[in-house]
Amino acid sequence: MHPKKQHKYPVLNEKVIQKRSQKKYHLPVIGHFADRSVLFNSILEAEAATGIHYTLIFEACIGKIFKAKNVIWEYAKGNHYIKYKAYYINAQESYTRKSGFNG
Repeated sequence: MHPKKQHKYPVLNEKVIQKRSQKKYHLPVIGHFADRSVLFNSILEAEAATGIHYTLIFEACIGKIFKAKNVIWEYAKGNHYIKYKAYYINAQESYTRKSGFNG
């Protein structure tokens, strides 16, 4: 049997390209590492430089998770953070599960 083939670049199909082209992934972000803070032009640039998946960086920026791979992330401009955080808080509050996990 052959070992699992690893791709040098992620496999990009039409849906992934569409998702990665959203505005929220092209906003400037700041990564607070242990010894310094670094400004990146976009979440996708931060992903390429650090190797941290872009959805983890986005979720850390909006406050859904506290850190992504032991790095604190935030948007360089606060109004985007507030907008996306408010969306997720409202979605979480409006979500109710009437029954168990199996229906």
